Amino acid sequence: MRVVLVLIQAFVALTALVGGGLLMRAPDGHLLQLPLAVLTQAPFTDFFWPGVLLFGVVGGGHAVGLVLTVRRAPLAGTGALLLGVGTVVWIGVQVLMTDPLFWIQGLIAGLGVVEAALGGWLVRRG
Repeated sequence: MRVVLVLIQAFVALTALVGGGLLMRAPDGHLLQLPLAVLTQAPFTDFFWPGVLLFGVVGGGHAVGLVLTVRRAPLAGTGALLLGVGTVVWIGVQVLMTDPLFWIQGLIAGLGVVEAALGGWLVRRG
């Protein structure tokens, strides 16, 4: 189970760090072929601040969670549970603020659910 959690956290960390970095570098979204028109309900005029949040909170958080999980730290389960729930919330807010939907949103939300479940499993194991 821990191997699955490591893979999820590594994947989410990597995709969030790369995606957030590209959005900060090119806030018009062109590096990800993401038009500004998707920000239909968002309080942003470009992708810079969403990129900062994606990079710092989602990517950075998952990088820390990954280290905790690999090191079998006592907080690894709690971290994974919180990161998984946070990821689902992130995607939920993203879906509300953007149009259209993208397939990767479903994938990341699903990974967040699995991450939270595995984190809960680790917490219960002690």
